[in-house]
Amino acid sequence: MKTIISSLLLAACVLPVQAVQYAQTYAEAKDMVKDSVYVLFAYADGWDYYSKGVMEKLMQDERIKAAGGDAVFMPLPIPNVLTDELKKTRDERYGILKFDNDTAPRSYPAIMIFNKHGRHSATIWGPFMRTPDPAEIAPMLQVRIEGVKKQTPLLEQAEKAEGIEKVKLLGEAALIKDVQPPNWPDKMVADFKKLDPQDTTGYQKKLRPPMSFVEEALALEKEPGFEAALSKVNEWINDPAYNDDQRQAFHAIAIGLYHRHGGLKGGKEIRKHAEAMKAINPDNPLAQSAEYAVREWVTSFSLSEGWSPLVLQDFSQPIELEGPLPIGAAGVYKVAFSFTKGRHAACIKAVTLYDGDTKVAEDRHVGRAGIKHVNNVYTLTTTAPVKNPRITVEFDQSHDRDASGLCDSYGNVIITH
Repeated sequence: MKTIISSLLLAACVLPVQAVQYAQTYAEAKDMVKDSVYVLFAYADGWDYYSKGVMEKLMQDERIKAAGGDAVFMPLPIPNVLTDELKKTRDERYGILKFDNDTAPRSYPAIMIFNKHGRHSATIWGPFMRTPDPAEIAPMLQVRIEGVKKQTPLLEQAEKAEGIEKVKLLGEAALIKDVQPPNWPDKMVADFKKLDPQDTTGYQKKLRPPMSFVEEALALEKEPGFEAALSKVNEWINDPAYNDDQRQAFHAIAIGLYHRHGGLKGGKEIRKHAEAMKAINPDNPLAQSAEYAVREWVTSFSLSEGWSPLVLQDFSQPIELEGPLPIGAAGVYKVAFSFTKGRHAACIKAVTLYDGDTKVAEDRHVGRAGIKHVNNVYTLTTTAPVKNPRITVEFDQSHDRDASGLCDSYGNVIITH
């Protein structure tokens, strides 16, 4: 046992211990970085003392240092006005470590990561840095450093490669999480079309910017129309070549289409696509916007919630009763509308039962569910089992609403067999 312990201690002594290093200038740092990265802690110099204090603390925090591994940490003071003299001083101090307007952070403090060749490769800034918590920042820093280290050899190999091999290397480098891609996606896709016209690697699809999908869908929506646009969006959704960010954009496009043209199934489909967006990545802004779309664009009309004034505001087309519906076996079903409160009655014109998209039964007559119920029960008779039941209701509030158009009515829908 002593021999084993001694061997372990000896191994621990000879293994290199990773530890961050500190430098003030590129001249000091370049011999330290080797196969690691430069991490610059940018802060407002002379015009925002808060950001300077934040960065000084982060640079010395043990969790941040552990996440940095063998990186070189450097302070980066940003003057309020960059005079020619200050620009010269900065360039001398940071050498090849430069960033352009396209990659510069929009606020300070910020943490900027450069690869060993001086390429600005990743940034942590914005909301995360308002009151930065080292426990939150440390894993973000570690992921970005690991990503930059993974990307750097790919970029080195891509410089020497040609054709499809070059596309593979650049494509893989572009998809590394939280790291700047080798170029803007639209420019990369244009280059890949020349190097790999048939897109055998699939990177032209994976790197295609989301807005280009929006533009294509809008063009199809205009001509030949909604169905063609929706078919194309579903094709994108079901294509495994696309990545999660693109897939969320596809669901967002579908939500927009259904909002504008959904008709019978609009609300249900909007909910479905919103749930799919949240399942892909609930923290993505698109997923959060999906919740807004459901809240603002989907009117709840269900067995559990009944109807409300919002349901009766637009009676220009049938509205679907959301389930699950207690309909299955063949037979006679009664759909009753029961008023609970409000100043107006709900006026019903028709109730229709579908099996999927196929109409199987309908009862069209004028009914009223108010303080007095008149013909408020609708009968639906099926001669065969209904596998995918859907019910739509046509309301007509043209004669039962106030001057502003509001229909103040609440009630329940009850289905019996």
